[in-house]
Amino acid sequence: MKIHNLTLPLYPYMPVGNVWAWDSPFRMQKTMTHEQHGIEQYAMSFHSETGTRLMLAACYDDDGERIDELDYSGFVNRETVVVDIPKGPGEELLPEDLDEALADNDQFRDGDAVLIRTGWGRTGRYRELGDDYSRRTPHFSVAGAERLVEHMQAKNTDLMLTDCAYVGNLGEGFMFREWAAREPWDRPPFPSDQARAYMRHYTPARGAGGGAPDWAASLPLHESLSPVPALTNVDQLLSTRIRITVLPLYLAGGEGAPCTVFAFEE
Repeated sequence: MKIHNLTLPLYPYMPVGNVWAWDSPFRMQKTMTHEQHGIEQYAMSFHSETGTRLMLAACYDDDGERIDELDYSGFVNRETVVVDIPKGPGEELLPEDLDEALADNDQFRDGDAVLIRTGWGRTGRYRELGDDYSRRTPHFSVAGAERLVEHMQAKNTDLMLTDCAYVGNLGEGFMFREWAAREPWDRPPFPSDQARAYMRHYTPARGAGGGAPDWAASLPLHESLSPVPALTNVDQLLSTRIRITVLPLYLAGGEGAPCTVFAFEE
């Protein structure tokens, strides 16, 4: 058996969790050192959607299950089908892509988790591209997201994994051009005064809360599925059927959390 770690490593100012106005990038600072204290320890801070992460309906629904309320039997050693939908920078996953990948796929069985591999999450790309790994990622169109939900509900399943860094439509109406497209020194991360000021004006009419046009593709995925985006090392998977284990940071009350994802391949 081959075990693959499909998890983005956490490191300071990594791209997933470092481009949007609400992001607080991963930071790690030594609080004790070998030289001074005889031991090395760290203080860490990061956003709830940093890196590879498990996302839940609770992101949009106050009544949704939280990280510490889940039945984890569906996240451990889960039978999974791997489907390839090759996409380049900024390209959308469309309904016809999902139909071709899933409609007549005899490897897609009832109850399977679905791992959608676009090729974006090949080994090492996140370090090569920096913030563009997040800003230029392939992602779902609204209609593509809705079609995926249809296919997965027909198979009685709700766990979807992908190597897209983000699943929604990348703030295309407002936040991308107003914030993420700027140079890093001109978009100081939350909780900077500049980020707080932007977020005060980022209302649902401008895309907050999953509204159109910024994040409309995220809504159907969160409402009906448990997305796990930002997988890496997916190019190492050779089989169309694998088993997956998803282990999130056990965050009390969390609407989502960074997670570790292992793939088991015979």
